Amino acid sequence: MTSQFQLVMHAGPTPGKVFPLTEGEMTIGRDINNQIIINDAEISRRHTRFVLQGDSYMIEDLGSTNGTFVSGQRLSGPRLLRPSDTIRLGENVTLSYEVAGYDPDATALASPGYAAVPPTNIESPRPAPGRQQAPMRQPQPQQRMQPASPPPAYAGQVPPGPPQEETNWVQQNKGLLIGCGVVLVIAVCALAGFLYWVDSTYRWCQFFGWIIPGCP
Repeated sequence: MTSQFQLVMHAGPTPGKVFPLTEGEMTIGRDINNQIIINDAEISRRHTRFVLQGDSYMIEDLGSTNGTFVSGQRLSGPRLLRPSDTIRLGENVTLSYEVAGYDPDATALASPGYAAVPPTNIESPRPAPGRQQAPMRQPQPQQRMQPASPPPAYAGQVPPGPPQEETNWVQQNKGLLIGCGVVLVIAVCALAGFLYWVDSTYRWCQFFGWIIPGCP
């Protein structure tokens, strides 16, 4: 099986030592039957187990006395590891979970990004013998357009329009209408008074017998 992940010891008996994870299940402990043997007083005989799960490894504490910690948190059950996770076994041993061949000190080289420099000392092409080179046209100076004159500023007053002729017939005959209204009111009052007098004197047949049936 090709190793894709590895453990690198940063603190413990052999700092800098690399432990490739090459099997589907591997254990760490002081016992010689473990795939990874770390001889430290803080390490139990069978301390931690690594099980391959898909594209990564799952870590599980095997009931060790001093515990297994991932990124500062003590394990209480299985946990899937991520590259660059820090694993601490007890108080003395610290490992990092990394992709195999990963160099944390390597830096990506930036592309040089040189600017293109035009070549120098290049002679201009010469015309073929017997052929006259056409004269180069001189660029004509561009005429600058004059900006349009701004519109006159608004003075805040609307110019007066032509006088409006009074063509309203009601305004011209207001007096006549008032007079007609007064006459109409007087006529209505007189008619009402006359009808009241006819009714009070029982003279309907005398004045309106021609339209009232039963009158002699």
